[in-house]
Amino acid sequence: MTATTLAPAAVAARMPKSIPYIVANEFAERFCYYGINAILVQYMIQFLHFGDAKAATWQALFKAGAYFFPLLGAMVSDIFLAKFRTIISFSMVYVTGCFTIAFGSGEASMVVGMFLVAFGTGGIKPCVSTNVGDQFTSANSHLIERAFSYFYLAINAGSSISIYFCPVLLADPDYGPKFAFGMPGVMMAFATLVFWLGRKKFAVVPAAMSKPGWALPAFLLVFFAVMAFAGFVFMVSGKNILLATATLLGTLSAVAALFLKTGLRDRLPPELRNWLERSLTGEGLRIVGKLAVLYLFVAFFWSLWEQSNGNSWTIQAQSALMDKRLFGFLAGVPGFEGLAAYEMLPAQVQVVNGLFILILVPIFTFGIYPLMGKFFTVTPLRKIGMGLFTVAASFLVVAWVEQRIQDGHTVSMWWQISAYVVLTASEVLVSITALEYSYKQAPLYMKSFIMSLFLLSTSVGNAFTAAVNTIMVKPLTVSSVQVGAQTWVTLEGASEFVTGQKIDFDGGDSGVQVTAVDGSQQPLAGTFLVGEVDAAGSRLRLLDKVQRQPLASSGSFDASKIEVSTYSLVGPMYFLFFSALMAAVALLFVFYAMWFKETTFVREDEPATA
Repeated sequence: MTATTLAPAAVAARMPKSIPYIVANEFAERFCYYGINAILVQYMIQFLHFGDAKAATWQALFKAGAYFFPLLGAMVSDIFLAKFRTIISFSMVYVTGCFTIAFGSGEASMVVGMFLVAFGTGGIKPCVSTNVGDQFTSANSHLIERAFSYFYLAINAGSSISIYFCPVLLADPDYGPKFAFGMPGVMMAFATLVFWLGRKKFAVVPAAMSKPGWALPAFLLVFFAVMAFAGFVFMVSGKNILLATATLLGTLSAVAALFLKTGLRDRLPPELRNWLERSLTGEGLRIVGKLAVLYLFVAFFWSLWEQSNGNSWTIQAQSALMDKRLFGFLAGVPGFEGLAAYEMLPAQVQVVNGLFILILVPIFTFGIYPLMGKFFTVTPLRKIGMGLFTVAASFLVVAWVEQRIQDGHTVSMWWQISAYVVLTASEVLVSITALEYSYKQAPLYMKSFIMSLFLLSTSVGNAFTAAVNTIMVKPLTVSSVQVGAQTWVTLEGASEFVTGQKIDFDGGDSGVQVTAVDGSQQPLAGTFLVGEVDAAGSRLRLLDKVQRQPLASSGSFDASKIEVSTYSLVGPMYFLFFSALMAAVALLFVFYAMWFKETTFVREDEPATA
């Protein structure tokens, strides 16, 4: 049997050997990120005894970081290290963060771990998808679409599997947080190893600077100095998240202008100076300015959408009044007893978003868009506008669910799933459209930078959510706590409370222990519900938040060691606030879309030669 040697052209026309390494890396990395994100709120509430608003704030800040650091990753990759070394470097930080959360204990280690994970996943985010395209030449460019199909299949498979199984590990007392966060850490370590093993098979597009030298450390020093200044503003302003976010973005812009408009310009390495001038002066600056306004509208969309991703929607699903037996209606039907008894965990419901994406994308592409096209021209901006109104509608559904729960009525999880249908439709209209639109609006030399700015809109949206959850907290003055078979709290303004309203205890050991549903003794910490306001209007009877059972307690209350608060956005008002805000933003977007002039930048085909 004679061996056959393939011609170079035949080899070049094959799928690049690097693609399996990229796909495996993406599967494991997405498993890690979405697994951690899915269980963060549940972990903070159940194990660290955070109040609902505090847990939602920290989870939103985590995602704000995860979508802010792509700005750093894109610049490090394009200017200094190229994609391979950037991905490997940020991945090692990523792995460290995962295991810091898994094996640490308490709030401090969790915050450090969250920062490292956000830094790592953000840094590699703008590199991984463009790295797929870098592997192809004109000889095998016809295979790019197939490669991206594998790539996005890996994303959906990794995220869906982890969203389903990580909550199971967290809820199982035999495993708990160490395994629930440790498994994503193992997967991220595997992702890093696989990517390193493929190092000799990758086609690498070189960075602008072949020898960064001192420029990279200096660049990172300036970047982290800006972050430190924003952190300082955050602390001295009373932890004002919106002011800190504006300071961070404004200072970064000011530093770029300083290097471009002063004598410091001539001290920059030529490659870095050229990159800054092309992206942030002239036509580049004009494009960034126009898209920045668009991304501000999109940021509000992400503020709402991300709350379905392990945030306020998951908190809502924790209530025992949300019936999570999806097939309970089959009870009594022979052969379906096991299915009828199956009950989803609160964090698992997020998995339906990925399923609905697979269903709705072809429905919109081949059905809804062509149908709308018979009545009016379907432009990207019109799709985005419709999506903004649609996401506002999804919050009306969860507001209705919240009202029913607050009033003590049982609600099927199918109602929240129906809200996911509406929410996913808005995602198809806004996210997919805006991503493609951003790519077309950017010149070739700015596409990576513009993609990082698009991701930055998600960061700003999450920062806004965190700010709302901080601002709405209303401090209370508690004079005493009566312990016993039922727990009564005496406080100012008790008569203004309604049944089902939330009340938080945070800050330390109050001296009071409560009996959890499983019989264990826990500190009076976290979120509880108001079960009753006494006739005098001076005391509140507390209920367990999940099971809504009377709260048994013991001990002696020390008001000096704990902070007590409630929320100004009570029950459904929280979701109605976001819905109304989004509707107003969508209305403003209509006028913006009428003003915006579109320009499309695509690579021109080479002219034909005789």
